[in-house]
Amino acid sequence: MLSIIVAASENNVIGRDGTLIWHLPSDLKRFKKLTMGKPMIMGRKTFQSLPGVLPGREHIVLTQNKQFNSPNEKVRVIHSLGEIEPFMASPSESFIIGGGELFRQILPYVDKIYLTRIHKSFEGDTFFPELSLEEFKPLEETEVMDEATGTRMTYIDYERIRPSLAPPLGQ
Repeated sequence: MLSIIVAASENNVIGRDGTLIWHLPSDLKRFKKLTMGKPMIMGRKTFQSLPGVLPGREHIVLTQNKQFNSPNEKVRVIHSLGEIEPFMASPSESFIIGGGELFRQILPYVDKIYLTRIHKSFEGDTFFPELSLEEFKPLEETEVMDEATGTRMTYIDYERIRPSLAPPLGQ
């Protein structure tokens, strides 16, 4: 089972210059709670933007750069979308955590989306794709205020309601 976890602004911005624009402790706690003990699949730029290897989770890094590798045993490097297929077939949940290009390519194949909608607009260069309510329905919405920053946001959990017509990954 493949899920996306993402925080996006009202205008779908998720980053600028290879980094997140915001630091929201309550959203980071949610991210940790949902992803702990589960594989996280990400693009190379997202991996390089992390403060380090996050404990308690396997990191799978998708990159076209055949020279890229990591000395950390918790990091596995893959080079094609097709290598994600075993995670899709597994009954256990795996998370796609970014970035923008990987979200765009993988969206037709995911079963769930855990979206944190930040109730502000930002200038950015990396975006989350627009969701189709014909393909995904919101299961649960929780409005929250990040106490540390005073930022209003809504946690929205979506589930796929219509099978994707996308071809098999990697084709």
